[in-house]
Amino acid sequence: MVLTIFLLTAVFIVLLFIVSGRKGFKLILSLLLTMGALIWAVVPLIVSGHNPELVVLFVGVPILVCIVYLTEGFTVLSHLSVISIILNFLFVSLLIYASVSVAHLTGITSTDDSFLGLAGINLRQLLVAGIMLGTLGILTEMVVTQVATVMEFAAASPKADNWDIYRKSYTVGIAHLGSIINTLFLVYAGVSFPLLIVYAGDGSLFSALNYEPLASEIIRTLAGTIGLIIAMPTSTLLATWWLKLRQRQITSSAPCIMQDPMLVKPELIEDSNRELENSKAIL
Repeated sequence: MVLTIFLLTAVFIVLLFIVSGRKGFKLILSLLLTMGALIWAVVPLIVSGHNPELVVLFVGVPILVCIVYLTEGFTVLSHLSVISIILNFLFVSLLIYASVSVAHLTGITSTDDSFLGLAGINLRQLLVAGIMLGTLGILTEMVVTQVATVMEFAAASPKADNWDIYRKSYTVGIAHLGSIINTLFLVYAGVSFPLLIVYAGDGSLFSALNYEPLASEIIRTLAGTIGLIIAMPTSTLLATWWLKLRQRQITSSAPCIMQDPMLVKPELIEDSNRELENSKAIL
């Protein structure tokens, strides 16, 4: 068992470096940082009696922000991604909390959960925290991809209208959204596959919705999906809005009209116009 894990880990690392090149090192480092934060920060805080929801919010989110900057660098892409991730995550977290409360879920989905309850851990809060943590990961993937898409379209077509960039990025986002929602559903369905087989075989799949282990996975899937649906257009809109704001700043700072052109050296005008053109090309 251990040997298989080590072999798969080695294959994973080798393939990651082959596909990602130098960036593979940053990806490995970010993965180790995530694992370390979960093992040595999140879990000990929860075990010591702290609110699992608050632990994920105040420890998990900052760690993820650090990972975004580690993998993408201290760039505009990272800034916009972090802002969009935090805003969408706060909204989805409220939705998760409300859904678990309305559904009257206890958080007991296995015998292991019962032992944790006896140890003094609030199982409902732990369930909410687990759903929040999973949702945070998929939100990050969607947001970073959408912001990067907007930046790439803007760089490829510097003269394109902002609405045109938003529309093209939105189209890409819809295709990405469809694939990732199906992926998310299949991942959670795979986790609950034994339950699906048992209840589908008995012909009582609908009644299984009142069975908490299955209901928890369904709520987990729906909450993550809703988060993705909201994050796609909002992150695209935020990135497009920033481009428009940046273009206004560049235009307002450009020496388009001089009160007395005779007092301005021609070489200064040429340098300023050249800087303007380079800034537009970067956008």
